[in-house]
Amino acid sequence: MVSSTKQLKRLSDEEFAEDIKKYIRSSHDFYGTKIPELKVLAKRLYEEYDLKSFYKVFNKFWNSGYHGERSLAIYTLEMYKDEFDTGTWNFIKIKLKDIKSWDKVDSVSINILGEILMREPVLEKEIISMARSKNIWYKRMALMATIALVRNGNIRLAIHLCEENIHTNEENIQKAVGMCLKEIGIQKPTVARRFILKNIKMPEKIFFIATENMKDIRKLRQTRKESNFNFEKLMFWKGNE
Repeated sequence: MVSSTKQLKRLSDEEFAEDIKKYIRSSHDFYGTKIPELKVLAKRLYEEYDLKSFYKVFNKFWNSGYHGERSLAIYTLEMYKDEFDTGTWNFIKIKLKDIKSWDKVDSVSINILGEILMREPVLEKEIISMARSKNIWYKRMALMATIALVRNGNIRLAIHLCEENIHTNEENIQKAVGMCLKEIGIQKPTVARRFILKNIKMPEKIFFIATENMKDIRKLRQTRKESNFNFEKLMFWKGNE
């Protein structure tokens, strides 16, 4: 990180501005393989601005409304994770309503919201409030944010939110719950297995994602399904004798 006394380059720099224009004209999958131009530009921004100064640059990109500029703003902000605090939370949360892409939702949630939450546990109440919102975008953000905690060994909040959403009918929330349980299974396999067995009748999408590395539990659920099916057929036949 450059010293605050160093004269920083600004967006008016013609060469830098032209690089950004070239990047914005290109298309890419934000959550997939990030093109080299994105990494190069983000690194330049990170090296030239301290976090508080970058907020202004972020706003300039974000307020443009363009996908490329917003993607660059998000990816650059992720690089400052070691400096995140409640100020970062207050800055980013007013932008969340503008995110209407599941890829961006997941990236912002895990790499920004989750990283802030690890450093500022006091924000847990706000995450819980988001998870209970009727807004499915916020609900998914809250669930995905807990993945950062899980990867750091803290599964309590993730388990709590999974319990509250285990029977959801919303497909995009089912995916988030499944991903949380899968991550818990990597960190705390015994806890994850116990939770899954307790909720063995969870929606198919949640179960399929959560048990990717638990073939025995998949077999158990299939066996139970077949047993119930055979029992129901037997009752049907007897009722028609």
